[in-house]
Amino acid sequence: MSHRSEVIAHYDAYLDACSRHAWEEILPFVADTVVVNGVEQSRSEYVAGISSTVEVFPDYRWTLRRALVDGQWLAVHLTTTGTRLGDFLGAPGDGSRVATEEFDMYRIVDGVIHEVYGTADNARLRRVDPPGSAPT
Repeated sequence: MSHRSEVIAHYDAYLDACSRHAWEEILPFVADTVVVNGVEQSRSEYVAGISSTVEVFPDYRWTLRRALVDGQWLAVHLTTTGTRLGDFLGAPGDGSRVATEEFDMYRIVDGVIHEVYGTADNARLRRVDPPGSAPT
């Protein structure tokens, strides 16, 4: 098994725990201290940041589309989906299905996330689709 396939399989397990909202299962994937977009956070702050999304989008899911591995660095393209049940960036919690793209870079050492830099097109999460319609 190549280094690349091992890193991606490990990341898939992390994403699966995120998508199942199994926050306790995420803890072993994250260092005690992690740098997020240049700001140092504790492991619990990191997990709280991820889990806060689920307060607005209770069925939020992360799906891996593409991944590149370069040494300790993993770059990913994700599609994220959910149903907006709470207010988000001025959009009402009206049951709209939304989807967006996310791009992240992780520094992973011995299977543990030490740094992550990312961005998501959160403006797409504000979009208003009729409840029950598929996001585009």
